[in-house]
Amino acid sequence: MNELVEIVSILASINRINTTMQDNETTENTPEKRHFDSVREAVRSGREEARQMAREAAPKLKSTVADVVHEIAYGAAFGAFFAGAFAKELVPKQIKEGLQKGAAAGRNAARKACDSVKDVLTPTPVAEPGEVIEIGIEPAGA
Repeated sequence: MNELVEIVSILASINRINTTMQDNETTENTPEKRHFDSVREAVRSGREEARQMAREAAPKLKSTVADVVHEIAYGAAFGAFFAGAFAKELVPKQIKEGLQKGAAAGRNAARKACDSVKDVLTPTPVAEPGEVIEIGIEPAGA
């Protein structure tokens, strides 16, 4: 039995040596490529592969971007109008009326402030050399 294992081991070693010799003969018979040839081929094949993958991916990417934009717009519109409608139904009538009256009073106060400042904001006339311009501002104590 021990002899059988030894014979199998020897045959396996011979087979490995035979395979190694065949590999060496194959590499000796093939012409060597120059390094820049393989680099040129690698760049060319990489460019072609990238171009093909881009052609395949472009429609999918376009569709995905369109879906994302749609979902964002939908979510923003839903959120804004849901919050407004919910607040409208939730807020009591007295608070709504108070908000409306307060907004109207604020608008009126802003108009009055603009009217009172409008005179101050009008451009002052330009004086000719030697001419006196009256500004029309009264001292605070007068």
